[in-house]
Amino acid sequence: MKLFDADKVPCYLDDIGHRVERINDEEVKMVDLTLRVQPFTLELATALDPDVRALLFSMNSGEPKPKIKSLEFRLTVDRQRVDVYTLPEENGRPQIAFSDVEISSVRARTEKGVDGFGLVFYASFGPVGKDELEYVCNWHTQQRFVTFEPQDPALDFAKPAAVDDAPRPRRRRGVAIAPGDEVRPGVHAQH
Repeated sequence: MKLFDADKVPCYLDDIGHRVERINDEEVKMVDLTLRVQPFTLELATALDPDVRALLFSMNSGEPKPKIKSLEFRLTVDRQRVDVYTLPEENGRPQIAFSDVEISSVRARTEKGVDGFGLVFYASFGPVGKDELEYVCNWHTQQRFVTFEPQDPALDFAKPAAVDDAPRPRRRRGVAIAPGDEVRPGVHAQH
């Protein structure tokens, strides 16, 4: 499932967090981006989830419900590939694409002096290199246009911990077993 069923969603990058996460006994450098969609319009709410639209906007007029200050949503979103464009009119390849991005803490809120809602959420990914770090630092406090695509989980090539490393007995090929021969202790061949 895509986070938004619309392409090139306008997103501001409000904050960048850095952390180290242990994955398979290795330290992986991770980045946590705080993204904001503002204004969060009726169309974008519908593209996010029909229930979000119903909770935030009046069904008759489509106006933001005035009694809501903030709501946090529990959306089930797969990891995403995030394609970032400078302008919404850009066609072709994005400026940069982030893989295996985890989306969390999706919430809508109002702000003093701004009409309607803003949608704030975290996008976390890693490992990161110098190109990704340079790009997010340049994006900080600015608006970019983002397309979200669901991504299959990354393959884990690490050996499972529960695998028994003991060698398996080999089959004997070319050895004839006659009726009555003992195949293994207590088991005799029958034909």
